Amino acid sequence: MSIATAHRRREKLEPAAPPRLAVRRFDAPHETQTEPKLNVCMLAACPFPANHGTPGSIRELAEAMADRGHEVHVVTYHIGEELPLRGVKLHRIADWTGERGVTVGPTKFRPLYDFQMIFKTIAVMRKYGCDLMHAHGYEAVLAARCAKPFVRRPILYSAHNRMGDELASYGFFKSERVANGLAWILDHTVPRMGDRCIPHSVNLQEFLLARGLGDRSEPVLNFGIDFENHPRGNRDRLRRECGLGDEPIVLYSGVIDQFQRLDLLIGAMAHVLKRLPRAKLLILANVPNARHEAAIRAEAERLGIGGSVLLRAPSDMEKGLRLLSICDVAVVPRPCAPGFPIKLLNYMAAQRPCVMYASSVSGLSHGEHVWLAAEDTPESLGAAITRVLRDPSLRTRIAVGGHYFVRNRHDRRTVAAHLAQAYCRLLEPTRRWAHISQRARVPQVVESPATNLWDVGTAPPSEVELNAIA
Repeated sequence: MSIATAHRRREKLEPAAPPRLAVRRFDAPHETQTEPKLNVCMLAACPFPANHGTPGSIRELAEAMADRGHEVHVVTYHIGEELPLRGVKLHRIADWTGERGVTVGPTKFRPLYDFQMIFKTIAVMRKYGCDLMHAHGYEAVLAARCAKPFVRRPILYSAHNRMGDELASYGFFKSERVANGLAWILDHTVPRMGDRCIPHSVNLQEFLLARGLGDRSEPVLNFGIDFENHPRGNRDRLRRECGLGDEPIVLYSGVIDQFQRLDLLIGAMAHVLKRLPRAKLLILANVPNARHEAAIRAEAERLGIGGSVLLRAPSDMEKGLRLLSICDVAVVPRPCAPGFPIKLLNYMAAQRPCVMYASSVSGLSHGEHVWLAAEDTPESLGAAITRVLRDPSLRTRIAVGGHYFVRNRHDRRTVAAHLAQAYCRLLEPTRRWAHISQRARVPQVVESPATNLWDVGTAPPSEVELNAIA
């Protein structure tokens, strides 16, 4: 059935109910006065560096702070990928297990690694005289809280996720009820372990506010990206190398674990192919996982679209970023996502038109920066993908709008300036601030002024709606 004859249900995007508390962001221009040079200990309780999600965002923040002139130490697991880490001092725990592969989610060894993180953090804090601990995620802030009595330094907790959204989906616990119960306990206790909290999306700020942490929460800090060194690919050449022609390409890039809901994307492609039979879905798996790959292929075969779904594992991070240029539409298929996905930043930095669920949006405008699926269903996502694939002018508009959005709000130099402000607010009530404030100031970074999307000649949409096809 063609899209012209399909029954179309157009649902106006209803205005959201006013939030219980106002959401604050680092959108206002920051002052030109720079901060004193700081000595920061970041805790990354995960394989690091690694080419996905949380490790990728930590890497960008650590490098940006080092580029700004601060001394940055990262305490992490003994596992990590061979990725460049500019200006950052890396401190790994001892290898007691021989584990080498990068795994997303809980493993039987991670409690041991987190226990080791406590003692490595204490050693690094004492040896280098760090001013504060910046703990990324739940396990990191647990380790930092255990180390705090021995180092007597404040903790900034970075909220990257909610355990209730993903812990059960890893399949690590035999009982889903046990996993959800543990996630509930963690969600209600762990964020309180930081002296201050810094959310990385509006959704996560609302999560912290709902737990009564408004008085210690910083404004939303966007994830940052290095636009100056972001790889760009030759679309035609890369398509030839992948055995592709001019067919419409829908792309997903990231980890392929269950919580990313690739089952919804596979289901959406079944609806897309009814209207655009030549379309292909290209999945770039940043962290290969044989079990999840088999599940994706099985679901595609069950729906009769196995020949239209391609799985690739880029050999390195740079090649993976270059491959983004292949697609006509890039998708974030996870509904109700708590944060601002790093994959979405990379899509928009590569000027790819993006489609995602309305329940996952954080600070983006429908029809201006991204195209949204109204309902958390494969049918709604498939309709949104089809709508964008069939409209070249719409693809151009949201690709340009999305790129300007992230360039203006997610340049890691700007993000580093805002993070430095948060560090200073954390340190100002402490006794050591009088000494720290007398240090030499970091050099002033000149930032380019923001550019409005409509300055480039693209007219704003006269009517913006969420579309679904029954």
